[in-house]
Amino acid sequence: MKTLFPLLVLLATTLTVRSQELRDTIRVYFPFDEALLTPEALVTLDSFVTRYRGEEVPAALQIRGHCDAVGSHAYNEALSQRRTRAVHDYLLNKGLTKTAVEQAEGFGERLPLNGNSTPDERSRNRRVEIIWAHEAASAPPPPQTPRTDTVPVFSREAVDTVKEGSTLRLRNINFYGGRHTFLPQAMPALNELVEVMKTYPTMVIEIQGHICCRYGWEEDGMDYDAGDMNLSHNRARAVYYYLAERGIDKRRMTYRGFKGTRPLVWPEETEADRTLNRRVEIRIVKK
Repeated sequence: MKTLFPLLVLLATTLTVRSQELRDTIRVYFPFDEALLTPEALVTLDSFVTRYRGEEVPAALQIRGHCDAVGSHAYNEALSQRRTRAVHDYLLNKGLTKTAVEQAEGFGERLPLNGNSTPDERSRNRRVEIIWAHEAASAPPPPQTPRTDTVPVFSREAVDTVKEGSTLRLRNINFYGGRHTFLPQAMPALNELVEVMKTYPTMVIEIQGHICCRYGWEEDGMDYDAGDMNLSHNRARAVYYYLAERGIDKRRMTYRGFKGTRPLVWPEETEADRTLNRRVEIRIVKK
């Protein structure tokens, strides 16, 4: 019953939100039993501040802290509050006003993303989420024809010529259906990305995950590897960790899932259409 309750809350919230608004969520993660912001968290928050300030009408923010299930309920409630306060104070120091935040609250271990049954699952529950809403009517209209020519394919030559802020599509970064596990044909493109990151030692990137088949849906796709509804996020995260494990400094990378909100082609009439939309892109934050 303990694991069923958060699922019911999530389902009820999702159904309400889908009829009224779309939401974006940024997550930062914490080491076990700590509330200090890591270097990776600072990069994520800095990237968020830049993006948030660039929005035409910035929406009110909700900052929600969470813990894994290790320790007492009372201790985890207090720890989640400290994590929330760390993120809240950092954003204020970066120039956001107090009125930009409509909620800053710690939820302890009450709303896990998963079952807390493995070290990896527990690490993903030690998080703070920054959530902000958008009116559903403001969502961009879905494209009617493929526009892959507007997203150049990632290569060393492309990186040589593009400007900061440009987005490049990774060729053949494919995954098993409903999973964040790479297919074998993804390896050449991933290794090319590693080499380019080494060639440009000051380059900072945002890794962006996309899925097919869900344009306009609030929730992400189901990830059967992780057992959660964060498929585009987890696929971007898989690229992040692939690079980190091969020596790329985590401070040079952030990752983010866009769910199905940015299809290259819509409606998806063929498997080729769906393959185009199931992709990973790289935004060049700094060269």
